[in-house]
Amino acid sequence: MYKRYNHNWITIYCSYTIVTTHMKKTSLLLFLLLSFNGFSQSTIDCDKILMKEINLIPNDTENLKKFIEDFSLLKSCGLDDGDIEVFSNGPILGTILVELTSNKESNSKLTFQILYDKILKFKELEQYELIKTTILVSNELSKRPADIDNWEKDKVLLQKLQVPSDFIDKFYTYLKEHSNPEKTYKQVFTDFQKTKSIEPKPSEKEHGGIFKNAGNVNYNDLLNKSIELEKPLLLYFTGYACVNARKIEQYVLSNNSIMEKLKNEFYFVNLYVDNKKSLPEDEQTKSKRNGKLIKYVGQKHSELQIDKFKNNFQPYFVIIDKNGDKIKEQGYTTDIVLFEKFLTLDK
Repeated sequence: MYKRYNHNWITIYCSYTIVTTHMKKTSLLLFLLLSFNGFSQSTIDCDKILMKEINLIPNDTENLKKFIEDFSLLKSCGLDDGDIEVFSNGPILGTILVELTSNKESNSKLTFQILYDKILKFKELEQYELIKTTILVSNELSKRPADIDNWEKDKVLLQKLQVPSDFIDKFYTYLKEHSNPEKTYKQVFTDFQKTKSIEPKPSEKEHGGIFKNAGNVNYNDLLNKSIELEKPLLLYFTGYACVNARKIEQYVLSNNSIMEKLKNEFYFVNLYVDNKKSLPEDEQTKSKRNGKLIKYVGQKHSELQIDKFKNNFQPYFVIIDKNGDKIKEQGYTTDIVLFEKFLTLDK
């Protein structure tokens, strides 16, 4: 399994699963998609673009440029400017295309209708609006001059990204000495990262071992254990390489009140989707999504998250009752009050 981790200066999602057999094609596709920053604003009848076949030719820049132009025409089918900008993000659109290509039968056609339907399903994800806000605001800050005189307006954008207030304060202190209208916030932030580490490293010993990797576990066994303990099962899908998992652990989950709830009111289990430990051969099965062999513990956890809970974003929390039904779910946040509300269940 190939994971693409976005280590840009702000990110809200940690990974997208990309099929290994298409790795070379995917790398090229993502590179080229990221090379085009704008879309044509032409208008065309929606039905015409939806019926059009998608033919991506490796190493053909003009072919890909034409695809990008055609993709922008989906605006006539109901996508807004923000949606177009979100899905022009290389990792998102690239991952969707590779998944569709890998699942496509050899004699079938990949059309914009199929791509559009997939995008609509993606938009139904609970996290989509947060992802959309993050990408749009991040793109804006990537272009905006890092001028201390505009700090009060620019700070609001950082707050929209749910950046912790103490981090904003530290960056403000740095910006006061390094304000430069000739540089963008992205450039100044890159300089800031070089002088100060802002991404705490994961440690299984932190917080009394509460974030310890559960290892190779069986979902039904976890559910039965929660019934035995008479506590709801709370699964935490995370990853060693997930920057936002470290942030939520540092700024939210380490809060004493929340930590006590996790320890005492739930059967709290950490599932690392990038765990590279090999599964026993008798447990290696084919993915229901793409038919590929699941060989590692992390792949098994990722498959569980996608199959049971219909998403593959980390960090992701889900509370499950004794019948195996989802009670609540929660993605990345630095809002302690919001997370406490998530952990509060109706009696």
